[in-house]
Amino acid sequence: ANILHFKSARDRDSALQSGKLDGMVCDYLAIVFANEGGYDLRFISKSDGNIKLLAGKDSGIDSVDGLKGKKIGMSLNTVMEYTADKMLEVSQVSPDDTEKIAIPQLPTRLEMLENGKIDAAILPDPLAGLAVKNGAQILASTDELANKCIAIAFSEKSIEKNTAEIKAVFRAYNNAVEYLQSADPTQYIDYVIEKQGFPAETKDSIILPEYKKAELPEENIFIDVINWLKDKNLIKENYEYKDLVNDAILR
Repeated sequence: ANILHFKSARDRDSALQSGKLDGMVCDYLAIVFANEGGYDLRFISKSDGNIKLLAGKDSGIDSVDGLKGKKIGMSLNTVMEYTADKMLEVSQVSPDDTEKIAIPQLPTRLEMLENGKIDAAILPDPLAGLAVKNGAQILASTDELANKCIAIAFSEKSIEKNTAEIKAVFRAYNNAVEYLQSADPTQYIDYVIEKQGFPAETKDSIILPEYKKAELPEENIFIDVINWLKDKNLIKENYEYKDLVNDAILR
């Protein structure tokens, strides 16, 4: 397998649409959007990764309830906005009672949070860990809510043509999970930071998720994502779990 790294979801999606990728690590929303655009992308497995809702160091906010009327930095119509909405709703805060500030670039979002330009931000690790190291307050995380919607997907064409190879990818994935579960992080953390292009200063704050072996995405989260997208009029088609999930690869 040839693993390619992209600095933005837009670049990744463009590579997929142009046929340069067979599959990708992304999120539930990206997979649905791909199908909405006519590209047959199929869920194979959920994946691990944590997203945190953070309050700025000097914001005076110490709970999700304190975000009413406050500015929250995020990328709109994405997994970040979906996740933020879920975190707000579970604390009985309406997303409409906050001011969502569109900041697509993650480094810019982090910088604006740390400079007090926004009151809060939704960020993935390891940038979230770096923000916490610099004084930000964790208000909520997908680890706590158990509503992660990160996934690994492959095109239907590639699944039909390269079934054995994709099965081998997931065998390697599971072997890697076993290694990560047992190895001391000092054995691989420098490699992770280098390959992912993370800032060097994240080394002391990076917290990797508790990786689990490949398994099918949760249907309840899939349904919730579809409903959220429909409520925001971001998709027109009706999507069923069984139509977008390929369960043969992991058998």
